[in-house]
Amino acid sequence: MIRSMMVAAFGSMVLMTACAPVKIGVSDSLRQAHDEYKVAGRQGVLIRQKLSFGEFNTTVVSRSWTKGGGSKFGIGQMGATAEDFQNLISLEYIKRKQTVQFDLGDGRQSASTYCVTQFNAKDLELGRHTNSVLNIGMDLLKLGGWSKHTYYVQIYTPTAARPWEMLIDNQAVDARSKTYTGLLSLSKDQYYSIVPVTTVEKKNGNTGSAWAVLGFEFRDSAGKAVAAVSLVDNGMVIMGKVGAEERLLLANACAALLLQQDISEKV
Repeated sequence: MIRSMMVAAFGSMVLMTACAPVKIGVSDSLRQAHDEYKVAGRQGVLIRQKLSFGEFNTTVVSRSWTKGGGSKFGIGQMGATAEDFQNLISLEYIKRKQTVQFDLGDGRQSASTYCVTQFNAKDLELGRHTNSVLNIGMDLLKLGGWSKHTYYVQIYTPTAARPWEMLIDNQAVDARSKTYTGLLSLSKDQYYSIVPVTTVEKKNGNTGSAWAVLGFEFRDSAGKAVAAVSLVDNGMVIMGKVGAEERLLLANACAALLLQQDISEKV
């Protein structure tokens, strides 16, 4: 599904720009103060693939990973450990080669990220865990109706006791890109909304419609855009002026989105 969106995006971009480089349009708050980084290493499914942008580099991207056996634990269980979260991505997904794992850091600190595409959101057990990514999404952002075409990501940062979780429903992105909102969350107080980017920045600084999803923008709990990732060609990361810890988290989230199409090509 993501691949089909990118094909459509490419066709639109050729018509609009006559093959000139395309820059996604982002919110004013992000345009006013940000760093732009071209992505290296994103050329499809490669052996010993690594991504890099700005000061950030990944380890070798590992495809088909597992830890702790094939058992699966729902995040609704109170007192779940880090290993329980990893076991949530069961062997069923791993055997289908729908997963990738990588560490990404800046030379001083790093985070570990686990991703699975074509994830059935029903495999996330809600329980009574108020910090479940699904509970947060439904309570704060009024999200619902998750499909089996969800991209599910866990990011283990150096300071958080549990992983940050990211959900992108690709079916919803494709069907309602103008209104869809995804989620990256740790708790009800610590989360980012993720919105599809369907605009390009013109030479005069104005934005125009791209008629397709070209990337995603991250907005903090106050609604301020703090980062964005372009999925066009080899990709670009646009990072707001945020602290080092937040920068590390957002860099890992952007890397996960850059790799999603590569995973889908293996399914």
